Amino acid sequence: MHSIIAGKTTNISEKFILSNKTMTWDEGQSYCRQHYTDLASVRNLAESMKIGNIVPKGSWVWIGLFRDWSWSDQSNSSFRYWRSGTPNNRYGNCVSVFDKSGKWADYKCETKHPFCCFSGD
Repeated sequence: MHSIIAGKTTNISEKFILSNKTMTWDEGQSYCRQHYTDLASVRNLAESMKIGNIVPKGSWVWIGLFRDWSWSDQSNSSFRYWRSGTPNNRYGNCVSVFDKSGKWADYKCETKHPFCCFSGD
């Protein structure tokens, strides 16, 4: 099952697609690249909140931020929306968004979560 959010951001028409399948960060990235464009890059608070609003209550979903806090699609957005106390690299170096808050935390990339893709038109 997938949820789709359509939005227009700075002349680029994009859709965020939430997959309820649980995968590791790498698996989610491969899935998004095969079926859409990539894992979601989040460029502002409004986008983070849009994603947070479709995340099931109490759940986390993968987005495209990882390792040295670079975006999977190579975009250069400097926007960050970390949950208090993160990133701490204690849990890992891939990033998930938490439900309605839209806040981010770092997790082990091997953890299985649902994930959020984007599709650019």
